[in-house]
Amino acid sequence: MRAKILSRAVIAAVLLALALPLVALAHTSIDVGPYTLEIGWVDEPPIVGMKNAVFISITNKDTNKPVEGVSTLEVTISTGGRDRKLEVRPLSEDHPGQYAADFIPTRRGTYTVKLSGKIETTDVNTSVDIEEVADASSLEFPEAQVDPQKSIDDLRNEISTTRTFAVAGAALGTIGLVLAGVALGRKRR
Repeated sequence: MRAKILSRAVIAAVLLALALPLVALAHTSIDVGPYTLEIGWVDEPPIVGMKNAVFISITNKDTNKPVEGVSTLEVTISTGGRDRKLEVRPLSEDHPGQYAADFIPTRRGTYTVKLSGKIETTDVNTSVDIEEVADASSLEFPEAQVDPQKSIDDLRNEISTTRTFAVAGAALGTIGLVLAGVALGRKRR
């Protein structure tokens, strides 16, 4: 009986040890001078079109205490060759040393967070790629309903294209008949 309980405990410990690194993969930790910065998303997974924010946690490596008051730290988000400077705010009063920079990701893909300025007296100039932004379809349940107006617009476009081809076909057919008539008339002469 004890052996069974012990073996289950060992299996649970191994599974937990394997799962913990997977949880931490969403945020990236980097060292900048005497500080450790953890950077990622506030809400995970990040979804296109949904409000989110860059998450930044700053801890002093020597004292292991959170760093507050980083008013000179600048955060810029970048994707697809475009940059946007974001406003940095404290995440909440209950989480000292944690900050957020709000925005709505509008494209799938990887976003780069660029940090510049100062943390206390230490200069900061670094960038980090954060977790890839996904389509909402990866989380939708049940399947998204079809937008009736979009379906009508798509159908109108298809009808317009079909009509254009029909008119062009009729014109080419008429030209073909005229040319055939001219050719037959010349042959009879």
